[in-house]
Amino acid sequence: MNKQKAVTRLLIIFAVVVVANVSSNKAAIAQTCSDYDGDGWGWTGSSSCLISPTFGDNTGNEDILAHCIDSDGDNWGWNGKVSCWLGESTDFSGSPNCIDPDNDGWGWTGQQSCEVRANPTDYTDYTSSNSNSFGVPVGITFNYSSLRREGHRGDNWCLTWAADDSQITSMDDGDWLNSQTRYHNMLYRIEGSADNASLSELNGYPAYFRSDDGWYGYGVTSVNGVLYSMVSKARGNDWENGPFRGVKMLRSYDNGNSWSRVDRNGNNRALTAYDAARTDSSASEMFFLEEFGQSNNGRQGYPFSYVSFVQNGRDNSASKDGFVYIYSPEGAKAHELMLARAPASQLGNRNAWQYFAGWNGNQASWSNDINQRQANLNLPEQNSRGEYFGWYSWLPSVVWNEGLQLYIMVNGGTYAGTGLSNSVYDYYSKWMHEKSGSLGLWYSETPHGPWQQFYYNEEWVVDNSANRTYQPKLSPKWISDDGKKMVLIWSDAMRNSNGQSHSVNYKWNQMEIVIQTN
Repeated sequence: MNKQKAVTRLLIIFAVVVVANVSSNKAAIAQTCSDYDGDGWGWTGSSSCLISPTFGDNTGNEDILAHCIDSDGDNWGWNGKVSCWLGESTDFSGSPNCIDPDNDGWGWTGQQSCEVRANPTDYTDYTSSNSNSFGVPVGITFNYSSLRREGHRGDNWCLTWAADDSQITSMDDGDWLNSQTRYHNMLYRIEGSADNASLSELNGYPAYFRSDDGWYGYGVTSVNGVLYSMVSKARGNDWENGPFRGVKMLRSYDNGNSWSRVDRNGNNRALTAYDAARTDSSASEMFFLEEFGQSNNGRQGYPFSYVSFVQNGRDNSASKDGFVYIYSPEGAKAHELMLARAPASQLGNRNAWQYFAGWNGNQASWSNDINQRQANLNLPEQNSRGEYFGWYSWLPSVVWNEGLQLYIMVNGGTYAGTGLSNSVYDYYSKWMHEKSGSLGLWYSETPHGPWQQFYYNEEWVVDNSANRTYQPKLSPKWISDDGKKMVLIWSDAMRNSNGQSHSVNYKWNQMEIVIQTN
């Protein structure tokens, strides 16, 4: 045993003797620890953790101190079920002198543990490993026999896979499970399989009624047992006056039973289901509000005024770098897809957000300055016939596909107005469904790209030429073990025989798709 290991063992024994009792929040670290390679070590958010209380793992590494978590800054920490001492320093900022002998993202600098995988001050990121041996997507087929349409009215089904194994979905402008109550925005829980699911409303969620000023839910995610919902503020009573003015962040620590507003400094304000504060759109209540806008066609549009979270498996357990990734169309130029990220533990602190600032080869650059943002992915601005998409386009659904070891993105454009042109009227027109929207799929080895397209249809219809499809999503849970079967969810503004829009299939639409690989 070398000197460093001997010191490590002595420190651990000393720590275990002295620290006989530990707080429940430290014990929770072990309970949420995800061990991907079965070696006894795992991840919880951006922190390493130990599954079992041993002095080493099955590789012979006795590196408990290298994974010591010190939550209160007193140099004593917790590692799974083992107490540990960091000595002189508790800096996890990612020292440039950090030595990582086993290339797991954690290392040593002297007697101080350090993190090299998710350094918040280093604006580079992990790169594509080109090690995918599961096949590269080259196309898809649609399993039309699996087509299902569920419930009453509603659209914009943004989903996350929660810690309790249910899925949480947002719904806009509908009465999905109760035809007596119309919402601008509500959350629902989905339990079970794709062909046998039970549905329920999250009664504790702030109720955004159709009678309220326009509030719409899009981005929803589950991270380390905490649910987040991003609610976008329309310019008036309806989304049709868009683009949106900004977004409010809501957070739940008890699986959706109760909720709080999160201000941009991460502070909570409890909200009841009918609390008047739920519709307060003052700057102090909003996470973004009419900021960093760009002008297009005579009107301002704002980034991150409606967003989509990358879905990293169940409760974000598949995250490899401890960040949560957030996509948003640039409000004034929807075909330019923006991207931000934040450490999982700092998602509610806007100062901790970093913005995609361009590519250096295939390596992403990041900046804390949102004004340095650049498009992560440029999507079609128009189709092959020169018909333009409007502002209400290109909000992606990005999910981790464990079987393929890839991130899969589905996205689509919504055609703009009756004239289908780039005129002022059309880009911001409320008439967004004169044609069926486009449908595309992309893959990447990382949550931030670079993205490779493997399917695109500029006017996607399902079972009727009168379909008016839009807002395609993917279930983050309903994925086959080999990754080739996924469930596509979408909205449909199809008209009835009287020409009334959003009247036939304006509900939850789902169908299995099969990914073809080379």
